[in-house]
Amino acid sequence: MTVPEKYYCEACDSEVKGFHRFCHHCGEYLGYDGTRISLFNHSKLQSAFKFFIIYLFVCLVVHFTNWFDAYDRLFWVEILLGSVTLYFVWMNFGEIKPVLRFRNFSVVRLTGCITLAAFTSFIVNIVVSKLNISFFGTDASYYERYSAYTMPALVMVYSIAVSPAIFEELAFRGVIYNYLNSFLDERLVVIVTGFTFAIMHLNFISLFWLVPFGILVGSMRRRFGTIWYGVIFHFVFNFVAVLFDLYKQGHLW
Repeated sequence: MTVPEKYYCEACDSEVKGFHRFCHHCGEYLGYDGTRISLFNHSKLQSAFKFFIIYLFVCLVVHFTNWFDAYDRLFWVEILLGSVTLYFVWMNFGEIKPVLRFRNFSVVRLTGCITLAAFTSFIVNIVVSKLNISFFGTDASYYERYSAYTMPALVMVYSIAVSPAIFEELAFRGVIYNYLNSFLDERLVVIVTGFTFAIMHLNFISLFWLVPFGILVGSMRRRFGTIWYGVIFHFVFNFVAVLFDLYKQGHLW
């Protein structure tokens, strides 16, 4: 594995990115000789772009065709995206490995994460339900897609809560975050991955909560040095959405 070259400010000795014009710590001008980052000369940016395009292309195919309405077909799309994600994780395992550890564990923090996820999911689902009725005259249900299966509730939990929580966090707060963090300020990486995560869902109305959601779980990765608080938050958020949908359809009890 190639170790990326490091750059330091001559005035305060703070580490800076190769393309920075000014030191983020002391404001010292760094000159014109820094590395110019573009899609054509930076392998990490190229890899991030390729990974996101693959992910987006698959999502576009699913979104704009009716062939994947049945879950027995959509299941294989989930397997495909999961496999692509795991391949990119494996290709960058040395750099991603630290965030795969559950560091800075705290029962209080974990409880707060679960509580916040459940509360925000409940509020978002109520608002989205009202918006769907107001704009489209109907309230979409997840349950219809899974109702033909023997245990539809369990299939829903796997497809809506378990699989996205693991593989989307690995994809956006693992792979893409890692690529971008090699040449962008980490606070900007949190924002960019939040927006790319929201865009991937291809739902304009959902952007009002998907963008803050992506930025929040990205901030958790930045603050605590692990993706697992984000995975747990993501799982609880989506799990509450499943319960909310089952309750609306009268299948919760």
